[in-house]
Amino acid sequence: MDTCSEIKKRECARLWKKVFGDSNEFISSFMENIYDEENMLCIIQEEKLVSMLHIIYFEFKGTKVAYLYAVATDVNSRARGYAKRLINQAISKAKKNGCKAIFTLPADEGLHTFYSQFGFKGKLPVKFESKTHFDFGTGDIENDIVTVLPLEDSFAILPENVIVLTYTGM
Repeated sequence: MDTCSEIKKRECARLWKKVFGDSNEFISSFMENIYDEENMLCIIQEEKLVSMLHIIYFEFKGTKVAYLYAVATDVNSRARGYAKRLINQAISKAKKNGCKAIFTLPADEGLHTFYSQFGFKGKLPVKFESKTHFDFGTGDIENDIVTVLPLEDSFAILPENVIVLTYTGM
């Protein structure tokens, strides 16, 4: 019999494939090397995962930051506020965990606008570093443009710089 954790992990992979269309190998790489159930926020309806996001912890210039990754809602469950609820939960969790900022990489201009309602701003080129060599971006470094939500007034970024985020596995 599957445990709740196994079901949640399998549902995560199912929703990921359905929403993003990534290869099974890519999804498996995330599940084996990065996935952390404690940092996957989700909404389950009728035993199906309908919305999720992953909080991945990185380091930026010696400071702990969060990255919202694989934010997804099933097409049949959209426009119900699920992603908004999860993003607000992620912001609270990142603050509790001492993060100074939150980054995310919106797939298109409409999503930049969506994230701006939470206070995310800017369009900054990013380079992800990871010992696992997992690609947290788009697969094309030219298109890896993040937006940031500062959680402290003292957190400032110069937009002309490439942001280097180092995966810490925290």
